[in-house]
This record gives sequence, structure tokens and C-alpha cells, in this order.
Amino acid sequence: MLRLLQLEMADLINLQYCYDYTVNQISFGLLLYSHLPAAVIALALGVFILIKAKDLSSVLFFSICFTFALWCVLDLSSWFSFFGSANTLFTWSLLDLLAVLMFFFTYWFLYVFITGKDLPKWQKWAACIVILPTAVIALTGNNLPLYDANICEAVENESLTRYAYFAEAIFILAIAVFAISTYRKTAKGKARKQVFLASIGTLVFLLFFFSSTFLVSLLAESDAWEYVYNYEIYGLFGMPIFLAYFVFLIVRYSAFNIKMFGAQALTTALLLVLGSELAFANSLTDQILVGVTLILTSIVGLILVKSVRREIQQREKIETLAENLETTNVRLLELDKQKSEFVSLASHQLRGPLTAIKGYASMLVEGDYGSIGSEVGEILKRIQISAHDMARLITDYLDVSRIELGRMKYTSERFSMRDLVQEVAKEIAPNIPADKVKLSINISADSIDVVGDRNKLKQVVGNFIDNAVKYTPQGEVQVSLARQNGKARFEVRDNGLGISPQSLAGLFQKFARAQNASKSNIRGTGLGLYIAKTIVDYHKGAVSVKSDGEGKGSTFAFEIPLAA
Repeated sequence: MLRLLQLEMADLINLQYCYDYTVNQISFGLLLYSHLPAAVIALALGVFILIKAKDLSSVLFFSICFTFALWCVLDLSSWFSFFGSANTLFTWSLLDLLAVLMFFFTYWFLYVFITGKDLPKWQKWAACIVILPTAVIALTGNNLPLYDANICEAVENESLTRYAYFAEAIFILAIAVFAISTYRKTAKGKARKQVFLASIGTLVFLLFFFSSTFLVSLLAESDAWEYVYNYEIYGLFGMPIFLAYFVFLIVRYSAFNIKMFGAQALTTALLLVLGSELAFANSLTDQILVGVTLILTSIVGLILVKSVRREIQQREKIETLAENLETTNVRLLELDKQKSEFVSLASHQLRGPLTAIKGYASMLVEGDYGSIGSEVGEILKRIQISAHDMARLITDYLDVSRIELGRMKYTSERFSMRDLVQEVAKEIAPNIPADKVKLSINISADSIDVVGDRNKLKQVVGNFIDNAVKYTPQGEVQVSLARQNGKARFEVRDNGLGISPQSLAGLFQKFARAQNASKSNIRGTGLGLYIAKTIVDYHKGAVSVKSDGEGKGSTFAFEIPLAA
């Protein structure tokens, strides 16, 4: 009987000693507050997302939250060592396994969340190989072989315990490599921001947890540090940061496809935190203040949820309109493409008979089929001119359709711009009424060689000169070519009809024409300058136009780089 009483007294002394030892390290209020709210919030949000989303990423998110909550509960129970050494041995030995599993679930979740695909099988097998040693060590209890309740101290197998930190470090490194690689490959915009935020939130959470537990393990080996295990609680604050990042992703980018989640989660989290404070309020006054705050927060939360619901409904309407507009734009682009293909096909079909008309008209005018009267000859000349104009018009339509379909082909060769301009001027000169328009050519004596498509640039030079002659009923057209700042500058100046300031801005657009062109009955399609600009842009050059107004002439020019 005396022996039994002595044993019971010894147990009570040990119980009191362990209780005092724990209280001296950290207050029970702070210990509970650091573990329970974080665990409850994490578990609540995990369950909420799992119910709402019901996909692989939500399952993995719940797995992270569940293992974290379970870790918090087991870690909290291990603090109460005065309940018995068996309790501590059981709970403490499982903490390493739960931590490693949580790190793996986090990597798996981030991969699925960002890519939308499941983790490759080889990575799952590699993870199992990494986790297996920790599982064996923890389940056999080799990481914590002894706990002495008499002095409230555990004897850890340091070499085996360190392996768990090694496994955690592997998963952190894998997450960092995956995040950086994916961020670099993702184009700038919404997707890239989501990759950045999700990766940062995940890494902050894991680094908080890893650094605090690893630091405690290192400090526990040194006698210079007392009560080292109370530093472990600071690693738990990484979870609220992790949750905050993903709540923001849900609110801002509709992650998990949960539209109302953000406001509901925020309200729930606030209510849980405030509700947990009631457990630690020491006085009636504190309890009343916390209770009033809890009620007011509930009211504000309901207002917030309703406000967000209205905003989401409006946003859904806008998104629906945007989707309809996008669908319409796609259809218009398809119709535009079909139109371009039709114009190209029709133009090709017209070129054959038109070429024949031009050829026969030219042969008749030149007397290849015998002499003809002056009256018939004049008619044939008009036919020839009309056929020539029609051929140019068809060529313009073909070029425009090629540009729109991305089928415009260019050749590349080195040639002299001096020779090209002289050739075009010689071809155009016979068609210029000498009694009305004077054509002057001013070409620099310097070598002006360029690299590009000679025929396409010849088309641009011819268009500029032909337009100047056409829009100058009476006056002079000055053509110049010179080297300027490492470029070949071609310029055509006239003192003809001029261009109004309103017409200048859009003159190089498709079908654009000056207002006074139509008034003066000058024929044209408004395609020549558009084609010219496209050709010059391809040669990495630039076009320009100047005019002081109607009746004051105009200057058209383009510049392209000189050959090296």
C-alpha cells in the first residue's frame, strides 16, 4: 500500500513538473491560438473548395489543408506531455511523415493548378521513393525511440529525423524549378500572373514551415538555447499566407471556377478567427467586446457577399457580351478571308481575257492587220487605254488579296535604285501630256544600291510618279533620288491639286482617297498607296506624305535602307 502511494505521488510530481515545464516555455493561450485557428480555417476552406469545385486540384488542395490540420492537432497534443509518454511517442513520431506528405501534396497541387494536367506517373513514383523512408522510420517509431516523462525530454534519432528535412527540401526545390520554368514559358498576361502568385504563395508557405521546424531541430542539439520548441509555432503562420494568395486568385482570376468563393471565404475566415478569440478572452468585458465585434463582422460579411454577388452577375453579363462579340469577330474575319480568296480567284480569271483584249487592240492600232481609219484607230486606242487601266486595277486587287491572305511573295536581290527610277521615268514619259505637265528628274550621282524585290519597288516608284502626274492638271512633277542618313530616299513633288489636312492622316489606308480626287473626276481605287506602304514596310522602310492644303501640291516619299 505504501509502495502504491509512493508511485502515485511520483506520477503526480512528474505530472506537475511536466506541466510547469510546458507553461514556462509558452503560454497555453498562445499555443492553442497558433494551432487551432490556422488548422480550422485551413480545413474549412479545403472542404469548401472540395465541395464547390470537385476536381483534382480541389482534392489536392483539401489534402494539403487536411494534412496541415492533422499535423497541428498531433503537434498540439505532443505539447501536453504530462498526459503520458505513450501519447507523445505516438503523435510526435507521425509529425515527420505528415509534413513530408504535405510537401508532396503541395507540389502535386501546384502542378495541376497551373498546367491543368495530372502529375506525370514517373514523378509520382519518384515522390513515393522519396517519401517511403520517412514512412518506414515514422511508423516504426525509430525517429523517436525514447521519451522520458520524468524530465519531459524526448530522445530523437537525429540521423533518421534529418532525412525528413532532406525529403522536404527536395519538394521545395522541385516546386522552385517547376515555377521558374513555367513562368518563363508562359506568355505575359493573366496566365503568367496566376503562375507567379500561386508559386510565390506556395513557396512562402513551405519555406515558413520548413525553416521553423529545421531551425528547432538544429537548436535542440545546442545546450545554449532553452525552450527551443516554442519557435516551431511560427512556421504555422505560413498557412494563412498560402490561403490568402489563393483567395486572391479566386477573387481576381476565378481560380477553381468558384465565383462567390472569395467573399464567402473571407467572411468565414474572419468569423472563425474572431470566434476563436472568445476562447481566450479572460474577462467578461473582453468577451462582450469580442462578441459585439463578431456580430458586426457577420453583418458586414453578409453585405459584402450580396455586393459581390451583384458584381458577379454584372461581370457575367459583360463576359457573355464579350464572348458574343469575339464570336462575331471570328465570323467576320472568316468572311473577310473568303472575300479575299474570291477576289483573288476572280482577278486571276479576268486577267486572261483582258490580256487578249490588250494584245489584239495593240496589234490593230499598230497596223498588224492592215490599215484602219483614224476614227476607228481612236476608238481602238481608247480600248487599249481602258484595258491597260483595267489590268492595273486587277493587279491592285490581286496584291491586296495576297496581302490580306499572307501570300504576298517577295524576291531579294541587290540592284541600283538609280537605274530603277530612270527606267520607270522613261516608261511613263510618253504617256505624260508634255504641253500640260513638265517631268523633271533629279538623281544623285552617288551609288544608291539596295537589297530587295526590284519589281515590287518599281511598282511603288511608278505609283508615286503616276499619281503625281494624274493629280497635276497643269504644272510640274519633280522626281528626286538621293542618299540620306544611310538610306535611299525617293521623293515625288508636284504643284497639283494638293491634299486637305483631313485626308492626310488615312491616305495610306485601304480604299482611302483625297476628297478633291472624286470632285476632279480622277479615276482611282485608293489601293495603290496602301499596297505601296505594305511593300515599303516589308523592306524595313517608311513612307510619308506632305501637303500645305488643297491647291498647293503634295510631296510623296519613301526611304529604305541602303545595301551594306
